[in-house]
Amino acid sequence: MTPILLLEINEIPWRLIDRYAGRPEFASIRRFLGQAHQFTTIAVDTGELSPWVTWPTLHRGMNNERHGIKNLGQDPATFKGKPIWEDIREQGGSIGICGSMQSWPPIDPGENGFYVPDTFAHDESCRPSYLNPLQALNLSLVGINGRVVSRALPGAGRILSGVSSFARSGITAGTCARIAGQLLGEFFDRSITVRRPIFQTILFWDVFRKHFNARRPPQFSTFFTNHIAGVMHRYWHDVFPEDFPKGTNAAGLSREPLMRFSLKVLDDMLAEVLEWAAINPELVVIFASSMGQDTIHRGYHEGVEVVVEDLTLLMSCTGISREDYVPLLAMVPQVAVEIENSEKRARAHRVLAGALCGEGRAFIGVQEIGSSLSITVHTPTLKQMSGDSFFIEGRAVGWSEAGLRKQDIEAGTAYHIPEGSLAVYCEQMRRGPLNQLRSRVNADCVKDWMLTVSRDGSRAIPSLASVSS
Repeated sequence: MTPILLLEINEIPWRLIDRYAGRPEFASIRRFLGQAHQFTTIAVDTGELSPWVTWPTLHRGMNNERHGIKNLGQDPATFKGKPIWEDIREQGGSIGICGSMQSWPPIDPGENGFYVPDTFAHDESCRPSYLNPLQALNLSLVGINGRVVSRALPGAGRILSGVSSFARSGITAGTCARIAGQLLGEFFDRSITVRRPIFQTILFWDVFRKHFNARRPPQFSTFFTNHIAGVMHRYWHDVFPEDFPKGTNAAGLSREPLMRFSLKVLDDMLAEVLEWAAINPELVVIFASSMGQDTIHRGYHEGVEVVVEDLTLLMSCTGISREDYVPLLAMVPQVAVEIENSEKRARAHRVLAGALCGEGRAFIGVQEIGSSLSITVHTPTLKQMSGDSFFIEGRAVGWSEAGLRKQDIEAGTAYHIPEGSLAVYCEQMRRGPLNQLRSRVNADCVKDWMLTVSRDGSRAIPSLASVSS
């Protein structure tokens, strides 16, 4: 079997890549793409696109109507189909999974393998188990930092446990120095706090680097990162100001350097990947995004949103006690809970979905899948949320009493589009002709093609063009 390394660079579109790839500081991005086949994947999922749906489509070779994955926190027992790494294991190959969406719970990765589930896992279980403290710290940080990055940190015990596992997990002294420099710098310049989420990628790339042996790699490996997607969502207007009316950035502080910082992290990753490919010419490296982003104009957004600050208070307003549910990690503006008791789950669903703010608007969406509830707080207008309270079952409840807070938030300036980027690199094919037409390929075709490449090697790479949409 031919080893495959799938780099999951969430939501990065060709438009952004082309904006920066020619700059001197991104030489590794330019070199990698210049020697790779290039395609454009098309998300084929129904409804609103989201990464926790589009990635399973790519991994499982079927769209969301077939695999049934709808939300973070959803019970994996309700998923249909198999991700490619399970197919590889059944064929006797080993796997190395690091952060791929909907990858919890971990399975036996096989010889030379490893398994670190995504950052919305239900618990910290990893393979090998000595990674558990680091993953526990990671999950705590994700829980603290929603859409608005916080300077808060987890409890001292969790920090000490996580940090004490750094060396064994693969975290280098250089990365520790970078983290220390970031935290110290935040005391003098609060504006650089926005860099904090990017360090999640830096940390876990160290973990991946330690466990990925280029000379004897797993048959199939993945590394997922969201660090560029998050910057695009919020600061696209600073990267593509020509897409927006003058004066869109009223604060006057451009976050475009943050995009360059993010891309430099990717460039450093690709520099190492190119070294691994030189060590092992059979290694096939696939750079994928599952979908992309592009300009969105949110003129309707008034700069304030309602966010869940205290899930316990919100659930108590439904008559559900803390012992009745298990909180699940989710991506803002969603929160998720698991409620085993069907009657109590139905009550929580009904009460939350019936909550009303000003002008009688329902503003909380609830989706029930198995024993879990995915709860989305939508954005009322300033007029609709102007009062001190809203209504639950006909009674007035203060926003803070229900664990909700009105938060000043910039409107995002980029959002999901079906078109994603995909590039394929292998040392063995460097001297052959490259397909760089960026032909369109449906995302649900990629799994079967990867299995073919795993079986037949680099000669099967150009065959992806035959399934172009």
